[in-house]
Amino acid sequence: MSRRGRKASVPPGNWHSPERLVVTEDECSVFFVEEKGRRSKVYDFTKLQVGTGIQRWLARSFARATGPDSGVNRVSAAEGLWNGVQLLAKHLGKVDPPVHQPAHITAVHIKESLLAVPLGSKKGHTERLRAIFRADRELPAEARNAILHGRLPAYESKVQPYSHDEHQELMTAVRHDIRVARDRIQEGRELLAAYRRGDLGPPGRFNHAEKLGRALDTLDRTGDVPRRVTPSSPQGGIPSWVQALGGVFGLVSRLTLTRTETVAFCLMLIDLTSENFGTIGEWPAAHFRPDGGLGEPAVALVDEVKPRRGPSLEFMVKPLEDVPASLADVLQTDDGDKHLYRSAFRVYQLLLDLTEFARSLGGETHAFCYPKVRAKGGLAWGHGTHRSGIVAWAAGHGFSPEKRADRPEGEGEGGAPGELPDDHAATGQDGGKEEAEEPEDQGLSVNVHRLRRAALERGGRPVAHTREMYQNYLRTSRPAVQRGRTVMREALEEEVAKARVVQEIPVLTDAFLVHAAEAPEQAAVDIGVDTKTLAQLISGEQDTVLVGCTAPEDSPFTGPGKPCGASFLDDCLRCENACALPHQLPVQVEAHGRLKHLKRDLDPRLWAHLHAETFARLSNLLGHYTLAERSNARDRVTAAERTLVDDLIRGRMDLR
Repeated sequence: MSRRGRKASVPPGNWHSPERLVVTEDECSVFFVEEKGRRSKVYDFTKLQVGTGIQRWLARSFARATGPDSGVNRVSAAEGLWNGVQLLAKHLGKVDPPVHQPAHITAVHIKESLLAVPLGSKKGHTERLRAIFRADRELPAEARNAILHGRLPAYESKVQPYSHDEHQELMTAVRHDIRVARDRIQEGRELLAAYRRGDLGPPGRFNHAEKLGRALDTLDRTGDVPRRVTPSSPQGGIPSWVQALGGVFGLVSRLTLTRTETVAFCLMLIDLTSENFGTIGEWPAAHFRPDGGLGEPAVALVDEVKPRRGPSLEFMVKPLEDVPASLADVLQTDDGDKHLYRSAFRVYQLLLDLTEFARSLGGETHAFCYPKVRAKGGLAWGHGTHRSGIVAWAAGHGFSPEKRADRPEGEGEGGAPGELPDDHAATGQDGGKEEAEEPEDQGLSVNVHRLRRAALERGGRPVAHTREMYQNYLRTSRPAVQRGRTVMREALEEEVAKARVVQEIPVLTDAFLVHAAEAPEQAAVDIGVDTKTLAQLISGEQDTVLVGCTAPEDSPFTGPGKPCGASFLDDCLRCENACALPHQLPVQVEAHGRLKHLKRDLDPRLWAHLHAETFARLSNLLGHYTLAERSNARDRVTAAERTLVDDLIRGRMDLR
């Protein structure tokens, strides 16, 4: 608003809101208008190749799903729901016998329509149908449950976050633009101040600095460059000496940001705050400082609006915090910027400072303001951000902007859960015209949705959405799923290692046997048995083919006081009474080799069921010996031991 204020825009007294749902004998249509009134569209349901009753039912459901309180605020989002209606109507128009009323639709019709959708689009189509018919009460219960219930198909978002290298490449270009703009405007301000102090010398033909200072002074005072009125240009032409200084655009850019530079600031703030591109673009310049601007912690509270959250949640307050003083030294950089690019507060303050000139001359209240040079050098002022600015910024840095036609399903207003919607923009070409597919080797593309995904996953918390929505983001993100699988694998491997340590069979080494020959009492105490049992173990009297048993009549499988009936192949290797001795190594090596050969011959699932655990325990047991010891043991296997292992593997010993 101007200082004097202005009247609010009010419609005429005879104005009435247009009827959204129009159903007559000859017409069946739904009128949709965007929340901010920028675009509107009429959807004609008489074009659907279904009966009149089905047309009117679909129109009622569509009007309800796109109403003012539905969260569908953009034509692009309404188009997605309209595509879902068309696909369903196309299938219902082919069923035999035909259906004429929603009460005739069955669960089979719904399931068949879902099966007709390509696998890659099934999740998005199902979510559109759920959004359209969630509040519908005309469908039979079974058909409605076929839409609303059941697990959604597995889905990986087409919008994946930037990798570390891609993020660094993009943000390097962003930081470069911010530095260049800051230094250029500071230089222009210093030149203007020097001119007003009279430090640039007298006017002269060759005094370039004085001419530049004079032009900037005129621009700052009047909002326009110096002009010369002539009969051919009564509105004032631009003198040649002004053109030599860079013209209108070159002069005004010395005092304020250009449109593409505001895009760089917006990309930086997306990376720091994880907010949407369109939401940040509408930030106001006015904000509240709870700290009073007096010290730590520095924070600014900024009002922001996100219409897709609904009427009760669209207005939010975004805190922009500075980096804590405790991290100032850690984040110090070598280029003198300190921790500017790690602080949303500092970037926002710099943005306000560099756009102050445009804001004062244009009468704007937005944080993002920029000049627009019209024909014949006329100046106008704009605010906010738009995807066309990203296209221009990307082209200026050799990046390839995303095409709007390639926008993933569900993005934008009312999009599918799990996608990152943006209130105003998606990078790419304006309009919905189809374009030829671009080659894959065009380099890094600029996509604000990918950038926000990367920021959200790096922050590890939801921003301007529910925790369930944030979990949907992670569930459809390839890097997040891979990180989750890595964490789960490491945790499971750690638990398996712990279990193996707990149930690991103790191995009595040759050094222990020497110690047992010299001090049998102490050796028996070391392994928790008496001297008689130790002697029987060493002599092989208590061998159970693969290992030795310290307590045959105290088995955990059959109970104390009873002879052990456990399997020599499977159970002895996981028994708490088992221990291994060096003289058993040839049999262990032979059994391990036989099981390995069986893995090649048997069905993988059968081998895993019968022998996988035993093979793993034997592998762990053999790991206590060196490669040379196992090779020597393999050479020492006798025919009797091979027969013994053959009986063990074939189960003959369990039948005795």
